Amino acid sequence: MARRKRRVRADRVIILLLLTALVMGLLAFGIYEGISYFSNREKKDPVNNNTDPKPVETSEGIKVSLVDYQVYTGDSENLGFNFIVAELNFKGDGPISFDLGNLQTSEKIYLNNISKYLNTLQEKSYKVSKLDIKTMIISDQNDYTCKVFIPYTTDSYSLRLLNSVDASMIEFDLDRHINDISTLKFETEQQIEIGNTNVTVSSCSVSTMMLHNGMEYQVPATMNVYTFSINVNNVEGDVMITDAKFVRAADEEVITCMDETYESVKQVNCLGKRLVVGENGALFFETIASSGSPDYSGFLMLMFSNSNDWVKIPTVLE
Repeated sequence: MARRKRRVRADRVIILLLLTALVMGLLAFGIYEGISYFSNREKKDPVNNNTDPKPVETSEGIKVSLVDYQVYTGDSENLGFNFIVAELNFKGDGPISFDLGNLQTSEKIYLNNISKYLNTLQEKSYKVSKLDIKTMIISDQNDYTCKVFIPYTTDSYSLRLLNSVDASMIEFDLDRHINDISTLKFETEQQIEIGNTNVTVSSCSVSTMMLHNGMEYQVPATMNVYTFSINVNNVEGDVMITDAKFVRAADEEVITCMDETYESVKQVNCLGKRLVVGENGALFFETIASSGSPDYSGFLMLMFSNSNDWVKIPTVLE
């Protein structure tokens, strides 16, 4: 009897050992399969892997060369600077995207930081749009030529432009290619008389620094804002400009004036405001920007509160 009990006990031990071995085997297999599964999943779907490509320095490999240039002088006492309009060629292996911050003059002026010079030109009644310059160098071609603006204050006979990408240099002879800056002046102003009201309308310029309800308004890159300055010479009674529009001559496209909630940093919007001698303002028109030269010849149309007729002024948006 005792022998039978020992045999049963031994059989139980053997069975327990076999079950333990089976469980351990299944557990090991499960762990192996789990590791394999997650390893393969990570390869197929690397959610947690930092596989984002590093930013491409698109300016690298782009060669910059001089095609032509014009030197504009003659009003440095008024402006505080002279400037060059340089036609540059950008060439690379693919689409062009070049940061003008890579170009620095020998006076340490970076070409991506020229807005104050352009604003000064506009404030002094020069038409920047006539220069046909670019402030962003982007093209889907691998060979792109455009004009850039290069201000300078030196009295030297030359100016150097340094390219930090490849340490190349372009040198300008400031005694050559000289242009008369007066060719950029606004066209003749036009006097308007409605009864005893007399205002002067200046030919338009491009505004880049705008406000909307007193807050900064970023003009979209796809748009231009054109400004007509209104100078009040004489007025009697409560007179205001109640409506304004630009009508393109080619197809009679109508561009309506921006409402009174918009103004520039330098000029208030005079639409719908009582005209007062000495308190001058402007009218603003926002249009789609174009890389080409669309024909925006047409008429500025003004409606005064003391008249039932439109005042029609031949002009051009440029």
